[in-house]
Amino acid sequence: MKFNFHIGKKRKSAIQWASFSIILSSIVVGLHQCTGISEKNIWNLIDQTQRELKKKGVKVTEELNDYIIQTPELLEQRIKGDVNNAIQQYEREEKRLYKPRMTNQDILKEIEKSQYTETQRTIIKDAVYYECSPDLSNAQKLLGGAQGIHSVWYNSKECNR
Repeated sequence: MKFNFHIGKKRKSAIQWASFSIILSSIVVGLHQCTGISEKNIWNLIDQTQRELKKKGVKVTEELNDYIIQTPELLEQRIKGDVNNAIQQYEREEKRLYKPRMTNQDILKEIEKSQYTETQRTIIKDAVYYECSPDLSNAQKLLGGAQGIHSVWYNSKECNR
């Protein structure tokens, strides 16, 4: 009597992978033909669905995940999707937590005018506004003092914030 004992994941033969690939690709092409949805979007939907089901504890076959990981185009699509989702999530969180550092309301009103770009608005809203202390030179005293805007990481020695 012979036992075929195997520890860990059993490797698929080339014939099993080929048949799995042909069946899955045929389904995707068929869905593309019937619905007009791009094949890339169908693969993405299949991948995301199986990953979400696995997260929720539903027993999902590993062959589909292995196929996606071993197919360079599908793996690249998965990685790009994961990175894009992480960036979008970070930007949503950053926007939710963002509080402008600029406190001068006149400057904040001015920067909202259409002549300024969104980048300029962001830089000004994130800047620190300061006025110099009364210990000024004679020229600065004649002009009524000095004021300025600088970035958060700038350490001004001549002015108190």
